[in-house]
Amino acid sequence: MAKHRITTHGVWTGPAAPGSETFRLYALVSYEGTDDVQERLETYLSSPEFRTGMEGFDISRIVGLDETLLTPTGDSPLR
Repeated sequence: MAKHRITTHGVWTGPAAPGSETFRLYALVSYEGTDDVQERLETYLSSPEFRTGMEGFDISRIVGLDETLLTPTGDSPLR
């Protein structure tokens, strides 16, 4: 992701719902400066690096993609 100016701070899994055996994947990422977030994401998702990273994974298991833009507080170590 670094090639696409996206920094990964962490990746987690969690159940989609209480008692569910389906898991969701959460990633905390940041984008450089004033980059257009949607453009960066679309560029990465259509890149050869993304396809290589997904080899062996059944991409049909991805049922959606949600994003939330977060603004760090003044005392956040991720400013």
